[in-house]
Amino acid sequence: MNKNCENRYKLCRETAGITQEQAAELLNVSVRQLSDYENGKAKVSDDTVERMAHHYKSHLLAWWHLKHHSVLGKYLPEVMLTSTVGDMALQAGFAQDDLTPTIESARNLARLIISGAEWCADKKGELSQTVAAWDQVRAQLLSATIFAKQIIDG
Repeated sequence: MNKNCENRYKLCRETAGITQEQAAELLNVSVRQLSDYENGKAKVSDDTVERMAHHYKSHLLAWWHLKHHSVLGKYLPEVMLTSTVGDMALQAGFAQDDLTPTIESARNLARLIISGAEWCADKKGELSQTVAAWDQVRAQLLSATIFAKQIIDG
């Protein structure tokens, strides 16, 4: 399992201000088991994620879990609207995780363009993938931003 992605469970718990010990009790799992979930060493059951989403007040965590750990996830939309503070933090985490790998790719492509290197089809495909990732990040940040503005204007 991808360690960065699995840390979404930890991000939601910490955003909720809940210690591992408290969370383990709420989720009816051992601290060790929770640590394994948060470090990508164990698969998290849907029932446990349901309890996490409830106690961490992050419904988006359940969506993310299904999107990435269920064959049915392919039918879910790419971005969900943010409805809680926990979800706002999670959307920001999604954006960061999706943006980080594209930065070096964009730099390399820019160097090629500036140096006058021949622009071939595989580079065009790489740029298309980078732009698609940026579109995803934009949607994630927009969702978090809309919710944050609702809090500010609240």
